[in-house]
Amino acid sequence: MYDRIKSLMTIVVIMVVIVSLISNGYSLYDGNFKHHIEAFSQINPTYEPHYGYIQPQVVDGFTERPIEGAAVVIPELGKKFMTNAQGLTPAIQVPIIEDAHYKNILPKTWGEVTLIVYKEGYIDYVLFHTHVWENQSRKGPKILLFPKSRGEVSDPMAIVESPHRLWVRQLVEKFKR
Repeated sequence: MYDRIKSLMTIVVIMVVIVSLISNGYSLYDGNFKHHIEAFSQINPTYEPHYGYIQPQVVDGFTERPIEGAAVVIPELGKKFMTNAQGLTPAIQVPIIEDAHYKNILPKTWGEVTLIVYKEGYIDYVLFHTHVWENQSRKGPKILLFPKSRGEVSDPMAIVESPHRLWVRQLVEKFKR
């Protein structure tokens, strides 16, 4: 019974506060309410990703001659691209994904993707952290595939593209202080 009276008293107090505010000229909707709604409705509520472009080139590791028909897979996109006679893929649109690992330490100004490259007769190749800059086209990176030795099983080459030297310098300086 006490809880019921307490609930009713709470409702009465809230109603008194609302009536008091309204009688003193408070309005939930000011004169610009319609303007605010119109302005807010023009904001796109969906996230629009940012993009950059890369165009990897695959060449023979010894001769640097272009390799036609090499597969270039970007796992982050779930897509495979084939190289032409010049060893180039088409220009590939890549979303710029923020690196959460460094977000609160020293944000990177570029996105990163992984390239998996393979061609029959060559050692498989994986390039981690391939740089992609927003609204820019990168011709490259140049991927050097090396021929497999006959009868030997080879592990894929695993390469990491390092961050730009100026970013690395900033990172070190930040923690030397």
